[in-house]
Amino acid sequence: GGIGAAATSAAWTDNVFFSSTAQAATFDLQGSLNGTSWVQSDNANSIQLVVPAATFANLLPGQTRTVTLYVENTGTANSSLVASAAWATGSTFTTNPTISVTPASTTLAAATGGTPTTTTVTLTVTAPSDWASVNQGKSGNVIVTVAGTATA
Repeated sequence: GGIGAAATSAAWTDNVFFSSTAQAATFDLQGSLNGTSWVQSDNANSIQLVVPAATFANLLPGQTRTVTLYVENTGTANSSLVASAAWATGSTFTTNPTISVTPASTTLAAATGGTPTTTTVTLTVTAPSDWASVNQGKSGNVIVTVAGTATA
């Protein structure tokens, strides 16, 4: 009986299949001087975001001035941001004013529903209180870099 039963038994099988699309995130930071007009300005040799010269013109000893810079994330990935400032080659000051950017690091969430997220960075320039008179009429260019890294 066992042989007949084996020959007539049917093997039942069943499958379940799943499919999913995988897509890479987008990552795009832009900058602005006014918080409304945004540009890439992602080439250090061709900077498109230039703070008006009047912002830091005619500095006096001990004087501090600031400017607000805007960063926008239009991508679908969160961003870890690190801001830094440095004097470009060619400064004619004998003593450069102190420069800083705050915050030096922050996070910027991904755009939501197609709406970019924004944050600000403040550039501060401070002339030394004992700034020597040989600095009169001298100048230099400050380069602010906001480096972003995509994060989950």
